[in-house]
Amino acid sequence: MEVYLDNSATTRVFPEVAELMTKIMLKDYGNPSSMHFKGVQAEQYVKHAKEQIARLLKVNEKEIIFTSGGTEADNLALVGVAMANRRNGTHLITTRIEHPAVLKTMEYLEQQGFRVTYLPVDGTGRVRMEDRKRAFGPIRSSCRSCTPTMRSVRWNRLRR
Repeated sequence: MEVYLDNSATTRVFPEVAELMTKIMLKDYGNPSSMHFKGVQAEQYVKHAKEQIARLLKVNEKEIIFTSGGTEADNLALVGVAMANRRNGTHLITTRIEHPAVLKTMEYLEQQGFRVTYLPVDGTGRVRMEDRKRAFGPIRSSCRSCTPTMRSVRWNRLRR
């Protein structure tokens, strides 16, 4: 029996997904940004995928953004949220064991004037609650910049 433990990087697709992808790559391979027939055809696949995902997640189709992979998605999310909320504060919190895509983005945000706190983790990869509380600090309504703007700490790493 095979045990595969890297599903966050690559996961086997359902056969019907592979079948549709093969059809698209071999027959309907147009650039969905192009105005020619193949491009319009390809755009319909993208539109249909957005509709399905939006319906499943109960969000607006315009909220669905496709990226080429995890690194691009990390950059888009982290930089986008940080810059969009800069007026609310410039303190970001993460851990040293995040994926390099997250750590490099945090380093970039530091260069842009953000203050990043890197929380330590224990031997099991969990953040100690007292470290988390110290990093978040007191929340005071008169000091909006004292409250962290964004936290990239995953919920399952917090120890109670």
